Amino acid sequence: MLNFCILASGSSGNCSVLWNDKAAVLIDCGCSAKYIAENLSALNIAAENLTAAVITHSHIDHLSASGLNFLLKNEIPVYLHDDTLDEVYQKYGAKVDGCQTVSFNEPFKIKDISIIPFDVYHRDGKIKRTIGFTFSSTVNGRKYKIGYLTDTGKVCKNIANSLADSNILVIESNYDREMLDTSYRPYENKRWVLSEWGHLDNEDAARAIAEIKMRSSVRDSLKYVFLAHISRHHNHPELALRVTKEMLYSQNITDINLFAAKRNQRCRTIRIS
Repeated sequence: MLNFCILASGSSGNCSVLWNDKAAVLIDCGCSAKYIAENLSALNIAAENLTAAVITHSHIDHLSASGLNFLLKNEIPVYLHDDTLDEVYQKYGAKVDGCQTVSFNEPFKIKDISIIPFDVYHRDGKIKRTIGFTFSSTVNGRKYKIGYLTDTGKVCKNIANSLADSNILVIESNYDREMLDTSYRPYENKRWVLSEWGHLDNEDAARAIAEIKMRSSVRDSLKYVFLAHISRHHNHPELALRVTKEMLYSQNITDINLFAAKRNQRCRTIRIS
């Protein structure tokens, strides 16, 4: 059995977990240690039994100081891209020395979970690289795939091809363009969010889902799609869902179970058996 659950997704913190009978892997650790431990416990996962954590990038909502303390306390190996490891060390210094870090530049495995990282379009003056992931594992002789993309300013053909054939897809639907345009957010920040190095708006996320679906060929591709990293101030879950459903329906894509990930509440667990 392969299980997946988003513990939280938003600018205040991101963390997900996937697990089977051989491994349990955190994806990002941007929430408080208390929140992560409580939600793992609710899933019957003991923190000390986690196999590893993989980190998409070094922004605080993806690796917080409290989240790093959680990893240190429970002696959880942390997988980071070389560039991200450098940024985390600059931010947290000696704390990182106590963490078992594993750097990567290419595909790797954690137990029987195959992980393929790919570059995405999300950077600013503090970070120079953000990674998306696919996670694959075999259940009853068939390979299943989870695609994970929480921060990117655009989805190019390479990203769409990387995420094609995912049975579960997590993709950001960060903002509504009109809500962002009329907000009191500083102009420079707005310009970054709107750029190809910022975030996806609802329409672009919906178009990306349709593109990934059309590039997929396996049975049950994109059976479950989670809209993630929904802005608290410049979007609404209901709006993101409506825009995506309308876009998919217009392209005769009707076999996707669509959900909006929450900022501070665990999503439903998807179990593949």
